[in-house]
Amino acid sequence: MNRLSLRHPRIWPVPLLLIAASTLAADNDGEILRIDRGLNWEYCDPASTHESTPLPLEAGQPGSTQVEADAAELDQRNNRTHFFGRVQVRQDDHYLEADHVHYQRDTRLIELDGNIYLEKPGLRVSGNEGQMDLDNNNGWLTETEFRLPERNARGSASRVDIASKTLSHYDDVSYTTCRPGASDWNIEAETLDINMDEGWGVARNAKLRFGGVPVFYTPYFSFPVDDRRKSGFLLPAIGSSSRGGGEFSIPYYLNLAPDYDATITPRLMSKRGLMLGGEFRFLSENQKGIFTGEILPNDGDADNDRPSTRGAFNIRHNSWLAPGLTTTIDAGYVSDKEYLTDFGKGLAITSSRHIEQRGDINYTIGDWSLLGRLQDFQTVDKDIARIDYPYSRLPQLLASYEHGLDEMGLDLSLEAEYVYFDHVEQVRGHRVAISPYLSLPLRRSWGHLTPRVGLNYANYQLSNTDAGDNSAPSRMVPTLSLDSGLILERDSNWFGSAATHTLEPRLHYLYAPYEDQSDTPNFDSSELDFTFSSLFRDNRFSGRDRIGDANQITLALTSRLLESDSGRERFRASLGQILYFEDRKVQLNGTDVTATSTSSMVAEISSRLTTNWSSSATLRWDPHLEGGRMDKGKFALRYNTSAGQLLNFDYNYTRESIEDINISAYWPIGHKYTLLGVWKHSILFERDMNQILGMEYSAHCCWKLRALLQRYVTDADAEADTSFMIQLELTGLGALGDNIQDTLEESIYGYQSGN
Repeated sequence: MNRLSLRHPRIWPVPLLLIAASTLAADNDGEILRIDRGLNWEYCDPASTHESTPLPLEAGQPGSTQVEADAAELDQRNNRTHFFGRVQVRQDDHYLEADHVHYQRDTRLIELDGNIYLEKPGLRVSGNEGQMDLDNNNGWLTETEFRLPERNARGSASRVDIASKTLSHYDDVSYTTCRPGASDWNIEAETLDINMDEGWGVARNAKLRFGGVPVFYTPYFSFPVDDRRKSGFLLPAIGSSSRGGGEFSIPYYLNLAPDYDATITPRLMSKRGLMLGGEFRFLSENQKGIFTGEILPNDGDADNDRPSTRGAFNIRHNSWLAPGLTTTIDAGYVSDKEYLTDFGKGLAITSSRHIEQRGDINYTIGDWSLLGRLQDFQTVDKDIARIDYPYSRLPQLLASYEHGLDEMGLDLSLEAEYVYFDHVEQVRGHRVAISPYLSLPLRRSWGHLTPRVGLNYANYQLSNTDAGDNSAPSRMVPTLSLDSGLILERDSNWFGSAATHTLEPRLHYLYAPYEDQSDTPNFDSSELDFTFSSLFRDNRFSGRDRIGDANQITLALTSRLLESDSGRERFRASLGQILYFEDRKVQLNGTDVTATSTSSMVAEISSRLTTNWSSSATLRWDPHLEGGRMDKGKFALRYNTSAGQLLNFDYNYTRESIEDINISAYWPIGHKYTLLGVWKHSILFERDMNQILGMEYSAHCCWKLRALLQRYVTDADAEADTSFMIQLELTGLGALGDNIQDTLEESIYGYQSGN
């Protein structure tokens, strides 16, 4: 029989079915092969990135409809046309198949029967029987199957009623992102209503099943069906720790307006009671911010160090008021010194001793950068003596200028600063500091030579000084430096590949005359950590209160190995030391003059051994210690593959204060299992500081289960805290349980949430 093909401009309008199948799933053996053709359920990414299957018929003119069938019968008496035998209908980007299609020409009613299949961008539907009213854009289908390629999701409903282009109703709905034949989890609902105009759906009598077992029920469940936000409950979090006991929290999201929202989170802890947390966010064209806070009205574990009412808040705000003009606010507060230890999320925040409150305004125009700042601190640890509290800056005004004098090849820079330093017990006062610098950089492909001169001026107006102390000291210290270096190259190889080997000697001379600064306060200066980059600094102190005297020359040598074709650095080794021509008299806090003739020797080594292996090491060797000893050292070995395998080994040593090793791993085994672990051990204190053991199971990218056991201490004398976290992530729906990813990102170098 010859196939019958015809076109009709009005048989099937473009909005054939606007079935908002954002939530549906189950298996239908009769149609599973047809409806899943071209979809790859093994991929974790949305199927929109995969190749799409071409529709069987070529598109006709826009708005026209193409129909093919084995045969057609025209019933003139009843004004009715019957298409049968592999009926195919195509209009624009809509495609339809059915065994039988009856078209009532006067009422424009279409009846569908047998093996119905509909495909449109982002949606595939199969059904057994249906009817459509083309004029009113409504109708129904029974025994439906759905596929959502862009979400890697699938679903089913016993009946779909389409009220309009954007309103639809579903009975006996099921939804999952698991591949066909593996419905490890699914959501079932008695009814579902979807409103595409409003961007929401409502499910009634909904159950979440996992492994066929109901694990969650709600009589009413409202959710968004597109990117528009909607108020409602988010998935709960469950966990356990030795400090808080069993924990359960369920956030409620408030979509207050297009540019701001809020989340309220009750957090129930078996040992401590009910905590209420909140988060408010806003985002507009010229500003963004987030306010967070939490309060525990009646701590069940209160003691002398823990008041009964406890809480914390944090504010972060950024704004862009005009071109080059920005503001920043970052401020936090906690009720007591144990708050972060008891409720903080992770080692970094729980070990904080001072919480910053800071407000900045920045303006950049041309070569100028201007900063205004207010900065204060809350000292969390009340065991710290008040005299050791950090200084507040109320305010700080800083102007920076950088300009290149092209006609002369000179670089001019200037920093001018005013600060009022406030303190509860120590000297307070105003400081004005001005530091102009002029340099002449001469650079060639084979080396460089850069002479530089500068002046460091500071003036103070002080209060709360001791009797007889100078309340208006000042100082002016000039500096002179000459930096030079060569780059020598030769051809070499790296494991058989062509490479370039460099030898780069460098000399750096620095002179700054001695000026007695013992009568000036120390508001913000400290001695910088001595590293390889310290060999070339103009001042060995941070801040502006101390300018170190210097008459010294740095001898340094760097050697690199570069791939010839790509220029990628495979190996680098650097070694350097300072030779002192005079003793260093300017010191902090009245310490003795440093009379050694040489500095510590500093070395740095880094290598990219292979695509996956890399290593780095730093070493500071002090020849003035008895017998010569390592003063500080770090070593790191990394293994990182494209398959997500991570292995890290770190050794950290600082004489008489730190010596620890840290081993961490995140290791996928096959496509389903991942083992992870962390072991941080203090050799100096003979104590484990952080231990993590965990496992992750991934089921065909439709769900993941993570379990984590952690035991850590915030310092060597603290009591260990043990916590157990479990997280069930349902792909496309969300995660139920603790936020394990934050812990892994903090503890395993190279781990990212997308791993």
